[in-house]
Amino acid sequence: MTALDWLETLRPGLDVDPGLWAAWQRLDAALEDVAANDPGTSDPATRSRWLRRVRTRLAPHHGTGLWQAGAQFLAGYRDLDLREATGTGHGQMILDHAADPLAGHWEQQLAGGALVGIAATEAHGGSRIQEITTTARRMPGGRWQVHGSKCWVSRLTESDAFVTFLRDPAGTISAVVIDAATPGLAREPRAPSGLGGWSWGMLTFDGVDLDPAVCLLGGVGEGLRIFRDHFTGFRPLVTLCALGTAASVHDQVRRLLADRTARGIVPRIRDNALITLGSTWAQINAAILLALHAAGPDSHDLTARLGKAHGVDTACHTAAALAPLIGAVGFQHDHPIAKARADLAALQFADGIHDSLYRSGGSELLRTATRWARLQAA
Repeated sequence: MTALDWLETLRPGLDVDPGLWAAWQRLDAALEDVAANDPGTSDPATRSRWLRRVRTRLAPHHGTGLWQAGAQFLAGYRDLDLREATGTGHGQMILDHAADPLAGHWEQQLAGGALVGIAATEAHGGSRIQEITTTARRMPGGRWQVHGSKCWVSRLTESDAFVTFLRDPAGTISAVVIDAATPGLAREPRAPSGLGGWSWGMLTFDGVDLDPAVCLLGGVGEGLRIFRDHFTGFRPLVTLCALGTAASVHDQVRRLLADRTARGIVPRIRDNALITLGSTWAQINAAILLALHAAGPDSHDLTARLGKAHGVDTACHTAAALAPLIGAVGFQHDHPIAKARADLAALQFADGIHDSLYRSGGSELLRTATRWARLQAA
């Protein structure tokens, strides 16, 4: 199978018109072409520059909604590092909430391949955004001066700007756009054990000066709403990229097993391997359907949260179950399945620990049931 074959299997249940399918085919061909020139992972700096060039080259393949959902799956099928190959990414917060001319400026920049990072996570953890300590102080003339630090920031050195969540002078949480070249902004890369294609590390704000009239998103105190609304749309895209990676692992394992039997290296495939192939195929497809639903126009924050945790967990579980079927070859450091497993494991920590996502979803479900029970009792 190919990446498009996985989507073709689900196509009867999706609202995919011929034009959308043709756009996916064009992107799939372009991804295949750029993947052929992948420099590998031995030199992180070289790979980082290559990924930026890929994003610039694929900038014309631009879309939203179901198109972008499918694009993320196709990108993840090649390599999870290609999750930023297309789309507006975190820059969508600027397009949705910035005032003109900032929104217009970034619309042009993103269409040309620019990249926007997000600076939200602090030492206490990424899931408790309400406890942010990065602070903006009001200065003479109404400007703000930002002090604090963010950790585990992805696309650290490649991003052209960061949407930064901070505690504003009013004591509430706001979101601002800070250009990556702003004085007082310092970046300290760290070496991750997965998702190492893009740089990752610490971001420090040492007296960063900004004009809230220009760079504030929404209004003062709108940060929590902007964060929640953005990730309702963003989480399903991450999920589909992860499931694309899991689908690729599935296909690699199947091809290798088929080749071994065809050449007589093994007389037959054992029943436990066949069971694993069948069960993981079903799990991946079921998770894709949930993620595509979460990426649709009627998406809900609860579906996005739980769908992301479930989808990435499914991708991790299925890749781990499939890898032993090909033996030691899949555990070589430079094998694509070994890389896929490390990248997927890292996603379990990106955008909130999954236990936190499940717990928050469970709390919301219980509140809903409690309200319903009270209405019934009344």
